[in-house]
Amino acid sequence: SISYFANEGWHNIMNPDRIEFLITQSLKKLNSFKTQNEKIEFIEKAKKTSELFRSYLLDKRIYKIMNSVVGKKVDGLMTHVIFKHKQSKFSNMSWVPHQDNSYARMKKNSYITANLFIQKAIKENGCLYIYPGTHKFGLMKFKGYDSYHAKSGQKPGNRIINAVSEENKIDLSVNPGDFLIMNGNLV
Repeated sequence: SISYFANEGWHNIMNPDRIEFLITQSLKKLNSFKTQNEKIEFIEKAKKTSELFRSYLLDKRIYKIMNSVVGKKVDGLMTHVIFKHKQSKFSNMSWVPHQDNSYARMKKNSYITANLFIQKAIKENGCLYIYPGTHKFGLMKFKGYDSYHAKSGQKPGNRIINAVSEENKIDLSVNPGDFLIMNGNLV
C-alpha cells in the first residue's frame, strides 16, 4: 500500500510514480531500518510501488478518455496521493475552495486533473466538493498558500480572493475505483 511510504508528518506524497520522489519523501522510514537487508527490501518495495503508479499515469485507457474530453492530445504531468485516514494526524484537514490550476497556471483550460479514488469518500468521512460552472470564470485571482506542507489542523489550498457561493457547492461521494476528470479551473 502507498501509505507504507508516508512519514508521520506527511499527509500526501507527490509523484510516487518516480522512485526518487517516493524514496526522498520517505527517508525517515528508510533511515529507521537497522540492517542492509531491510533497506534493500524497502527500496525494492518502493520500486514496485513506483512502477504501479507510473502505470496509472501512462495507462492508454485513461489517455483515450482524457483526449476525448479535452479534444486534443494530453500529456501526463504528475501523480499525487492525499491521505485522509480516519483518526490520523491529518484526518481533520480540509482544503479551502481553490483551483488546482492556480499552482500550474496553464492557459485556456489546458490543465485538467484525473482522480482515481482508492477509498470510499462521503461527506461524513471527508470528500471532494465542487462548485459547478466555476471553470468558466478562467483562473481566478488568488492568494498563494504553502499547501503541500500544511500542518495538522490547517486548511491548505490557494485562497480565492472573490468567494464562491456556498449554495452551488456539491459534495462528491465516491467509491473505490471511481474516476473523476476535472477542469483545472473548477473550484
